Amino acid sequence: MSEQELYRKFACYYDLIYKWVDYPGESEFIEMVVERYKTSQGMDLLDVACGTGGHAVYLQNSFNILGLDINPEMLEIAREKLLKIEFVQGDMKKMDLQQKFDAIICMFSAINYHTTLDELGKTFTRFYDHLKPGGILIFDLGFCTENWEEGRMFVDAAVKGDLQLARISQSRLQDGVFNANFLFLVKEDGKMDFEIDQHQIGVFSTPDVEKTLEKVGFQCHVYGGYCDQPWDEESNERPVFVCVKP
Repeated sequence: MSEQELYRKFACYYDLIYKWVDYPGESEFIEMVVERYKTSQGMDLLDVACGTGGHAVYLQNSFNILGLDINPEMLEIAREKLLKIEFVQGDMKKMDLQQKFDAIICMFSAINYHTTLDELGKTFTRFYDHLKPGGILIFDLGFCTENWEEGRMFVDAAVKGDLQLARISQSRLQDGVFNANFLFLVKEDGKMDFEIDQHQIGVFSTPDVEKTLEKVGFQCHVYGGYCDQPWDEESNERPVFVCVKP
């Protein structure tokens, strides 16, 4: 089974797996930094790798949102949640929407789906070209060299009705790439199933990402987690980038 087929197969479990994500708090942070740094006049927001629309639920009253994701099954779920928002299928590495935005967000480690800085820089250029002057880009690095723990075991488990779900993985880095093999164990309607969900995730240093953004033309501010404080590599918080197009 291909990576894309696996991703589609488990789309229906996405919200259950990630029910712990603080969408309200992260959305509040987004609104705060938009107010602080954005100088363009509109409130058009592009939600890149929007998934099932978790952030859009909390941002829809503040922005005119367009959601983009590579996965059609994720988008079906998002459309059911958010009837008034437009969602389109697309790949951030290839997007050409013929439209400019006041803000672009790419949340929850989605930017880590680049395996080289060159590839990452090309996507940053696409983001830059899709922003109005004075617009801002916001994204986080769920994985970076500063917070990487080699060999760490990750276990997620969730129960909803007769559905029991567990996901297990271990961090192994090779040439700057986390070849993530997620073992899914699913028990539903009394039947057990399991699959291996494979992803290639780039792990970069925060200064290298910042330099790549500056080469594109962004002015960068890096926060620790989704709090109003500068990122500190000793804190173990994920770096959150707020990047302004002059």
